[in-house]
Amino acid sequence: MDWGTPAATLGGGGIAISGTVLADYLRHRHERDRGAEARRRAVYIEFISAAGWGEWDGRDRCALCEEAGAGGG
Repeated sequence: MDWGTPAATLGGGGIAISGTVLADYLRHRHERDRGAEARRRAVYIEFISAAGWGEWDGRDRCALCEEAGAGGG
């Protein structure tokens, strides 16, 4: 009996399964990272909104920097 064909079939199946598992793992990791990025962005936006920084103009920033001792320009 020729064992080449069954061995090649098993080898190809192993490669296909490992490729599928790897692709699924990388997709899951990418989705998890994207979710973490979205949560981080939401926290940043919430912080900026709570601090009121989104409503300042250039004069307010300079005055605030001078109060903090940064010079502000």
